[in-house]
Amino acid sequence: MPLYYNGRTKFSPIHVSDLVEVIYNLIKGKEQSLTLECIGPEVITFKEIMQTLLKSIQKKRILFPLPLPIAKFTAKIFQLLPKPLLTEDQLIMLKYDNCKSKIYKNNFDLGFTPKKKFGDEINKYSYNWKVGGQFSIQPSINKTK
Repeated sequence: MPLYYNGRTKFSPIHVSDLVEVIYNLIKGKEQSLTLECIGPEVITFKEIMQTLLKSIQKKRILFPLPLPIAKFTAKIFQLLPKPLLTEDQLIMLKYDNCKSKIYKNNFDLGFTPKKKFGDEINKYSYNWKVGGQFSIQPSINKTK
């Protein structure tokens, strides 16, 4: 599997339920004219995301850095397909970190701390891509005894 920009692009993923909580509290608090970066509780690289996903679905793949000229060429070809795997715009976006920029306020600055981490949450949702797909055995996460 190709790693664009050597897999070093940083992300700070936020779970949708944490994001909804931030938005709800902003609306409830009547915030106006605020540009807010909503970020998750951790910073992880593209390579770490791929490794976490592969571990979660119990698959082994070779992750290799793809030289930029080849990546640009493949993106040009892929974006012509009905459901492209990669577009030139996506490749450009992968060049830039997607985490706290220090330019705008973020949810932490306003006291909204996301609780859900990428590695924990991906395990809850990735069973569809394990061997057996949606019919694979998924242990109950909230199982009580």
